[in-house]
Amino acid sequence: MGGIFKILILEDNQNDVDLLRRELKRNGLEFTSEVVQTRESFEDALDNYTPDIILSDFSLPAFDGVSAFNIKQARSPEIPFIMVSGSIGEERSVQLIKDGVTDYVLKDNIFSLCHKISRALEDAEKRKEKRNTDDELKAQYEKLLKIAIMQSHQVRVPVANILGLFSVFNFDVPCDPINAKILLMLKTVAEELDQTIHEIVENTSEISKIIT
Repeated sequence: MGGIFKILILEDNQNDVDLLRRELKRNGLEFTSEVVQTRESFEDALDNYTPDIILSDFSLPAFDGVSAFNIKQARSPEIPFIMVSGSIGEERSVQLIKDGVTDYVLKDNIFSLCHKISRALEDAEKRKEKRNTDDELKAQYEKLLKIAIMQSHQVRVPVANILGLFSVFNFDVPCDPINAKILLMLKTVAEELDQTIHEIVENTSEISKIIT
């Protein structure tokens, strides 16, 4: 894990905040942090501070960690969320993980926090890379689908029109006035077909750029 990351700390005890910060700095982590204590300040920080990770106490006088986690999941599910508490209990801890909380740390076992933060951020980065890959694959699929539609409809229709016009061309009387109209119509259809082929080539080139 490299670079400076942003931590949002939901905690009402300044001594615990100081303890968290000292532990992170002691382990050489480079970070900035913002501390909040209420639902309103927490929501504001999600929107404006845009943290890379959230450390939350389980219970606060005006708010609680579970509610904070649910708000975070609704707004920014990709942000790791670690519960930091004096006492959670094994049953509650298991339920938190099942519900999607990234991890939890007991305040009297704070030395494990840095490792869990590093792991959470690395996992978040991997998920982000996977989402980017999935988005690229989706873009390729949409391009391929567009090409398939062009080939099955926009190419076949003008080809059918060309064959239809050819069938009514008066070869026995080349000077027949209808032939001039047919030739003009053939020119229009050929131009439409050429434009469709050009679009197919463009989309194919875009897919090639995405793949390479």
